[in-house]
Amino acid sequence: VIMKRVFILLFSILISAGCYAEPDSKVLGDTISVSGYGEVHAEPDQAVLSVSVTALNKDPEKAKLEADTKYKAVLAATKKHKIERLDIRSSSVTVRPEYRWKNNSQILLGTRISRSITITVKKIDHVAQLLQDLIEGEISTVNSVQTGFQDRKSLERKALSAAIEDAKEKAEFLATQFGKKLGSAYTISETSQPAAHRQYRSEATFASVKSVNLPEEHFGTQSVKAIIHVVFHSK
Repeated sequence: VIMKRVFILLFSILISAGCYAEPDSKVLGDTISVSGYGEVHAEPDQAVLSVSVTALNKDPEKAKLEADTKYKAVLAATKKHKIERLDIRSSSVTVRPEYRWKNNSQILLGTRISRSITITVKKIDHVAQLLQDLIEGEISTVNSVQTGFQDRKSLERKALSAAIEDAKEKAEFLATQFGKKLGSAYTISETSQPAAHRQYRSEATFASVKSVNLPEEHFGTQSVKAIIHVVFHSK
């Protein structure tokens, strides 16, 4: 009796699901599916510098003092260029013994202390001189420079608007070609595009220009992209 009731219940659920699914497919009718693409180009207005300071000494306290002194020198350079403290972040601090091999044995050179610092420069025309100050003072190693936008969201909106217009134009064209009339959008989805950063120079390149005046940086333009997928009703 119990098995019979379960069977009847399952059968009723399946019939109900079928009843709900059928009207859906009739309401949907003919559709046109398209993808829209939008892209905007703009000059970057900020740069993110990844720099590090390091000190090596057999006395750990002296190593720390030297690393702290170099770190303060980095802060002084950023202050000179009026960079806000909120735009300076100490990423990591590492402390490790350093050795070298001699006659098949390890010799302790001392304790190496390194600090990584991330600096966001919102006045991009200050980047070249800030790099010059950091390198000439031999107070840090510049690992990378990444350019980007302070207000990326507004550029994303413009790219998305362009993608929407592109999708509409494609759908209208397809509907016309097949003798259809374009209806309202049935489903809309967006494919997120990762933020694109342009990176300049490696640590080795920077290390070789300590005594050379760096040229003014020309960062060119960068693009922000958007893709949407739309299913339209048609009749």
